[in-house]
Amino acid sequence: MGWQSKVDDLLYESESVEEVVDIKEARVVVTSHRVLTFTPTMDGENFEQVERPNVTGVSTSALARTSLAARSIRYGIYSAMLMLAGLFIDFGGLIGGASFDSQSLQGTGASGIAGMAQGMLNFFTQLDDLMRMVGALGLLVAVVIFAVYWLLRTPTLAITVAGDREDIHVPRPDDPGFAVTALEEAIIIDELAEDSSGRLASLLPEDIF
Repeated sequence: MGWQSKVDDLLYESESVEEVVDIKEARVVVTSHRVLTFTPTMDGENFEQVERPNVTGVSTSALARTSLAARSIRYGIYSAMLMLAGLFIDFGGLIGGASFDSQSLQGTGASGIAGMAQGMLNFFTQLDDLMRMVGALGLLVAVVIFAVYWLLRTPTLAITVAGDREDIHVPRPDDPGFAVTALEEAIIIDELAEDSSGRLASLLPEDIF
């Protein structure tokens, strides 16, 4: 178990252990002052800690490469815009019946230029089809990237921390609801109960007894 079984060596003076929650190979220790997490099988630091007043909640979450998700969304938006443009813009209609008759200019210096211009017009009339094809391919790529992101993500429970500090993640158990409730009761609800009882005591007259 390593340091998970030596929590007493990590306690401050006058600090005491109040609750121990084991989640798969990880352990969350709630003390009178802090929340200590041991996650030897996860990437990153094996041990993290946070002062209990800075914990704002516990929820299901995941660790993943957010850059993949962002790239998938970006590709999806651009591809959808291409497809919509290809569906609603009729480039052939914009050109009308314009054409260049390179045959009539055969033997002149302008026949080559006319042929190139006609080729450009032909391409432009098919631009809406091309945009739809590229848009559909882009959406497929976006879906594949998002699938890779989803498969590589690690489901976790996040101990949310106030301020700019990153949340603390532990492995997500088979029954996350039970674990979330147990951790919130150990970390937060006890504090709320103590705070409310303290406020109530401060409101009572000292000589009421």
